[in-house]
Amino acid sequence: MIACYLLMFINFINLLMTGLAGYFQFDIIGANHVRFALFMILIFIITETVVMYFFISTGKGIKLAIEKGLGDMALWDREKQLKMKVFPQLMLTLFLVGTVFVHGGAVDNKMESAWLHGPFFIIAFGHHIWSLIIKNNAFKEQIAIISELKPDPEQESK
Repeated sequence: MIACYLLMFINFINLLMTGLAGYFQFDIIGANHVRFALFMILIFIITETVVMYFFISTGKGIKLAIEKGLGDMALWDREKQLKMKVFPQLMLTLFLVGTVFVHGGAVDNKMESAWLHGPFFIIAFGHHIWSLIIKNNAFKEQIAIISELKPDPEQESK
């Protein structure tokens, strides 16, 4: 989970710097806006995938623990509700930031729709901030669910 938070912080900084470089036309560590955007999208996709994997793997662990009798089915219902909140937002963030990246290719090739790139970025960046809040709340809820599981008596006796 700490790695997820670190990667989400790096994502935020990368996305912010990419947007600022696009608006104000400056280089970041010797890379122009387009090159840094390529770096940013790779890190962004990896980060969002790691966050999804965290929720998938811990959710699977919660389900197995409940099947072993270490928790109530109400915990599994909370887990499913949590995933229904976080996963659509994760996917929408990936879609919006990916759309901005792909549309950046149109901007770089002087297409007529280049004027849409700035507003697309604002929408994607705003949603990314919103998804960070949702992810933070989801991490807290996930840890709360895990903490409500009962200890395994077989593991304690060993």
